[in-house]
Amino acid sequence: MTEITHTSYTPWPERKTADPRVATQAQYNHGLAEIVQYQGPMQALELFQAYGKASGLLKIAASVRRRFEHALLKAEKAGVLLITRETDSEAKDENDSIGWIVRLPNQPPVIVRDLGTRGFAEIPMSELAAVVEEILFHNETAEREEVYRGVLEHYGLQKLTALVKRRLNVVLED
Repeated sequence: MTEITHTSYTPWPERKTADPRVATQAQYNHGLAEIVQYQGPMQALELFQAYGKASGLLKIAASVRRRFEHALLKAEKAGVLLITRETDSEAKDENDSIGWIVRLPNQPPVIVRDLGTRGFAEIPMSELAAVVEEILFHNETAEREEVYRGVLEHYGLQKLTALVKRRLNVVLED
């Protein structure tokens, strides 16, 4: 098993960001990188929502999401941010930004954290895989239900929902 960093989830201390409907690439780069500095590695959609909320948007419309995706891809090309594309049970296909995990170049690809202010759907699949790996390292004969319970316990959750099962089944199949 590889050594995985365990830490507390640290939410970004929200501040005003440029309106994503008219932001320049420099404004996107600054705002996105600042959020990822605190919360990365993180799902792109969670990143877009944090930035959008700080700019005053109540909802990320499809057109705004496309602008975010374009800006994020340009930030990746410029070396400001790194994107890892993961298989996520909630993504429509491999191009769906729900499966894009964003981090700074100096951040490790996986950081195991507590749940913090995230929802279960916002946890990167690679982070879930690291938690599952640790559970199986300590109990290699663990049944699927024991793995589910171990992951729930790690994140301080009680209810085994369909979402939890769907996401963990993807991890367990890999």
